[in-house]
Amino acid sequence: MHLYLAAMQPYHQAYIQHFQSMEDNRLIWWFVWAIIIDILTGLARSLVSHHTTSSKGINGMIKHGVVLLILLTLYPMLDVNGMKSAADAMTTFYILFYVVSIMENLGQMGLPLPDWIKKYIYKLSDEYKEEHHERNH
Repeated sequence: MHLYLAAMQPYHQAYIQHFQSMEDNRLIWWFVWAIIIDILTGLARSLVSHHTTSSKGINGMIKHGVVLLILLTLYPMLDVNGMKSAADAMTTFYILFYVVSIMENLGQMGLPLPDWIKKYIYKLSDEYKEEHHERNH
């Protein structure tokens, strides 16, 4: 048993190798592009709706940065420990989260979205619009 442990690669080296291998991982690239597209559509939405504020933009960038940092830290850690499927599931969850946000941004800009999408996104529902309208008046 001790011979097996002595022959194993040190954890930090394995972590760095798995971190570097994320460069070729399509799921990670989809995740990064989802963040970029969400930022761009959020900026476009704020310009179209005339609600652009630097504090909201900075808070959004901090949140995106934290999510990116968490995922890029945890993914190789899970992968090294033999839990690549859990890392992929976590990444897929975040991608879907950003896709919903992108759809919200596009819908709030007034771009046409299929009704079957609108009924599942709260910010595009009539209930949300009524509640938001009452708060602003």
